[in-house]
Amino acid sequence: MTENQNTLRHPVVSGLFYPDHKDELESVITSYLEQIDTESLYRDISKQTGIDFPDQETPISLIVPHAGYIFSGKVQAHGYVLLKNKTIDTAIIMGPAHQGSFKGISVTLDDAYSTPIGITHVDIEFSKSLLAGSDIIVQEESSQLSEHAVEVQLPYIQLLFPEAKIVPLLFGNQDLESATRLFRLLDETMNSMQKEYIVITSSDLSHYHPSADAIKLDGTAIEDIKKMDTDSFNSNIISGKSEACGSGAILTGMMLARERGLGKAAVLCHINSGEVSGDTRRVVGYLSASLY
Repeated sequence: MTENQNTLRHPVVSGLFYPDHKDELESVITSYLEQIDTESLYRDISKQTGIDFPDQETPISLIVPHAGYIFSGKVQAHGYVLLKNKTIDTAIIMGPAHQGSFKGISVTLDDAYSTPIGITHVDIEFSKSLLAGSDIIVQEESSQLSEHAVEVQLPYIQLLFPEAKIVPLLFGNQDLESATRLFRLLDETMNSMQKEYIVITSSDLSHYHPSADAIKLDGTAIEDIKKMDTDSFNSNIISGKSEACGSGAILTGMMLARERGLGKAAVLCHINSGEVSGDTRRVVGYLSASLY
């Protein structure tokens, strides 16, 4: 498929990762958002970043997890709550390709994605511009069809910004060169298309370690993100001192924040699956962070 054919991507983890009924799904997300003490959260962001009025700033990028909502939905909400009452035209959602192996970074030309909440249209103009702008961008549609990293972000976006469009991007190559090339392409395209953007970086952290080990691994990644140190983050990922399934997307988000914003980061929430399930033997780390 080289041209848009008004195709609709149907959900594949509805009823597994999140409720498959519209009212229940909206209720769960609303509950997560309402449980957050936003005044306290903004004070913490100000303390971490030095930004005097973070409630008046729209993050350049959010790092949010993509597990089942029972595990990480509340962590996601700590990021998305910062977007309430903001204006977003297009959400660029970057994540890893869990379900397939390919070279480059996949963009879709499907017309829209559906969830129980409704339909969200793809920003076809933006997607086509990326595809034409670099040979690192590929139309690997099969990787998009069964991938949950983008899908689990959609209900939050649909509830907060019903009219927003999306640009789904999946990393086949999780490396610094791919992240750097995507950063440059995104920056150029965002400059040429004057819209209100949010970049959603969909990633979990460490996978399947005892909780004590996971806390150490995640702590290393978090410190690199707080310092906005892409070189250290990349080096620690390569050496195994930290883990993130969406490391390429995180690198890209950090670069965009340094170029388009203040180069500041705040950690909003960090837990691991053991804190929810009680099983601390093999846990997954979940982080929500805002990059300005």
